[in-house]
Amino acid sequence: MVSSINLLSATLSVILLILTSSSRAFSPTRMVVRPGIHPSNCPSPFSVREPGMSLVSSTSLWMVREEGGPGVVTQIGIVIIMILFVATGIFPMLDGGGRDFTIADSVVTQQDAPGKLQNFASKQDRLSRATIQEKLSGIPVFYAVDGNGNLKGTDFYVSYEDVVTTEGSETTIKATSLDQIMYPLILKRGRMRMAPPPIEIERAEKELSASIESGQTPKSYHLISSKVAIEQAKELNLNIGENDLPLFVADRLAFAGPSGPQLPLFTDKADCMLSYQRLRGGRSSLPEQPTIRTATLLGELDSMEKGTRPGVSQLAFYATAGDVEKASQLVQ
Repeated sequence: MVSSINLLSATLSVILLILTSSSRAFSPTRMVVRPGIHPSNCPSPFSVREPGMSLVSSTSLWMVREEGGPGVVTQIGIVIIMILFVATGIFPMLDGGGRDFTIADSVVTQQDAPGKLQNFASKQDRLSRATIQEKLSGIPVFYAVDGNGNLKGTDFYVSYEDVVTTEGSETTIKATSLDQIMYPLILKRGRMRMAPPPIEIERAEKELSASIESGQTPKSYHLISSKVAIEQAKELNLNIGENDLPLFVADRLAFAGPSGPQLPLFTDKADCMLSYQRLRGGRSSLPEQPTIRTATLLGELDSMEKGTRPGVSQLAFYATAGDVEKASQLVQ
């Protein structure tokens, strides 16, 4: 932060020096009119002018421009460019109070020290709805359908096993991704541009919109976390509220991504532990048991929208391999 302010001060000083040392550039240009033969009277078919002379009329007058240095427009242009350089190069560093963070700081966890980054807010780290939805698309959700092809109930399950246990093995189960239902149905915040939803989701959205427009109380849809994950969260003293999911992160665990390292947030603690053990197999210097931290889906969505953590773009959600595979089978 201090170095950024010093750099800003030095740059502004240079601009001031340029302005004071180039005062001649801002004095009015003296124009001298001299009598003579107008170039248009020359026998040559081309009008040839001496450097620094400009034609002012059809009379036999020449206007001679006597420069005292760079023009006013040129100097103003230089100053504007330098100010823009300062604004685009220095101010982003001031936003958020500096960038001395690690990838572990990008997630809001229950284990954070009290007041950690409580005043952090950066426009650089805010994510667009489209970017957030792309991250949510990696989590499958399952739902029951009735005989008419409509949603059976208002619940969406993260676990295939749970939806089968709750709705019965004879019920038709379908799958989609979390981005298709989180903002449109669970949070009731409308649909952004994304892939077309399944027909059952589309009908539910239309009914929801009609209820809101008519002033009626709309249906409340629910996101149901897996029973296993809820018990895992309780073991770590994490209580999950309505329409929320527990997330598990292992310290020193990161994946390689197309835009740099990714910090994985798992919907299942066992998957988190397994991924760490695989990483440790290639790096024996890591502790035998990882430090597991806990977070919540709604907490991370809020952080992504507001930019309350540095590098939230590096976060990635991971569902269980079994649920991802089952969802792939159902959507084919």
